[in-house]
Amino acid sequence: MTQASNFRQKLASRTPSPLRKSVRMGEHYLRRHVEWLNVLREMRGATVRDSALLFASAIAAPFTSLRRMDGFEPPHLLGDLSAKIRGVGQFALRAGTDDIIHVLSARERAVRNVLEQRLRPGDVFVDAGANIGFFSVIASNLVGESGQVIAFEMMPETAARLRHHFAINDLPSAKIFERALFDKDGETITATSSAQKFGQASVSPEFQAEPGRTIRHDVPTVRLDTALADIGDIALMKMDLEGAELGALLGAKDVLARCAAVIFENNSKDERVVGLLRSAGFSIRHLGGREHLAYRSEE
Repeated sequence: MTQASNFRQKLASRTPSPLRKSVRMGEHYLRRHVEWLNVLREMRGATVRDSALLFASAIAAPFTSLRRMDGFEPPHLLGDLSAKIRGVGQFALRAGTDDIIHVLSARERAVRNVLEQRLRPGDVFVDAGANIGFFSVIASNLVGESGQVIAFEMMPETAARLRHHFAINDLPSAKIFERALFDKDGETITATSSAQKFGQASVSPEFQAEPGRTIRHDVPTVRLDTALADIGDIALMKMDLEGAELGALLGAKDVLARCAAVIFENNSKDERVVGLLRSAGFSIRHLGGREHLAYRSEE
């Protein structure tokens, strides 16, 4: 623990609870306005109507940002709209959901940097936990028509949105598996998410959905080794499975052997994911936040 972290903990322990809560709510409110700055910098409406709705949502932000001050809330859109993201493509965003934050480069700039550094025309990119497809679309632009993008998304509504985004961005060669990644094929397991937060879904038993807003779906499983049996070398795989990475990697022994690098989240202090990747010949580098990069040691 750093001295700064130790100081903050000591200061928090000596601060009255009501004051700590007020400070935390103020931080949430400020962070939501920063997110809106990112939205306006990176996003444009696809039509005049979409642009007007986006502008109206930004004008209303001082009021809509007061919603649910006790925790994370994305920028609030007043209605569904289609947005063009600078340098990426077009996405259909749902009002009142977390779609909007999952198409912002500013939130995961380090991840986008890795894609841009490592993917070349003709490469294969695997998006494990693709959500609505932001990084899949970026990767498709990088690998071109001679390359391949393979996306996994287990939640039915999100997978439908992913297909739509591949279609409107003219990516017919991108392939989607509507399956949960696991260490066994052909099972049915329960996936959990919070209402309106479609980017936070997991099959991990440790995943905590918001009380009173829990959504559950029974989803079929597949191993990465099974789904990608006919795929050769993989330039890069991104794993964003909200704590279910270990189960997916246990079903990916053959895939890891022919994969050059893996972006993954480390959501807990469980070192089994890092240990498994190291035993498969990868070195690990922290990218920032919860994101890490596993890469071949000889690189």
